[in-house]
Amino acid sequence: MPNGLRNVAQFAVAALLGVTLASCDMPHDPEMTTSLVRETHTIRLGWIEGAERDEHVTDVLSRLRRKTDANVEVTRGDSENLLPDLATGKLDLVYGTLPKDSPWSKEVYFGRALGWRASPPSHEPVSRFVMRNGENEWIMLVENAARP
Repeated sequence: MPNGLRNVAQFAVAALLGVTLASCDMPHDPEMTTSLVRETHTIRLGWIEGAERDEHVTDVLSRLRRKTDANVEVTRGDSENLLPDLATGKLDLVYGTLPKDSPWSKEVYFGRALGWRASPPSHEPVSRFVMRNGENEWIMLVENAARP
């Protein structure tokens, strides 16, 4: 292939790749959770009463603080109050000991089980973070911080 034609072909491939990436559905937060956490330097965390603080929770929160340059502001309460506050955006994150098959699983996103190498049975209450549905950038950030 002559150099001129090769350059045109390379430019066309690069342009096509750029258009493809621009039209991709990259993870984003319709309600801007990640942006708001970074701008306000605050993670509004709901802590479900009775949930134990262990090394996994501490590690995840430390990673999130480093990645967002935010402090954690804790509100304690029961799941009946904290999960609705999460769903409506009054909280950014909830931590508790919850089963994945909770009736709330249609309203909010139940993150990975902390400290488990494999997924536990969905009916078993385990330590996990819960995030607002649709806030995909935030969900990915929290889930990556929760990886063992």
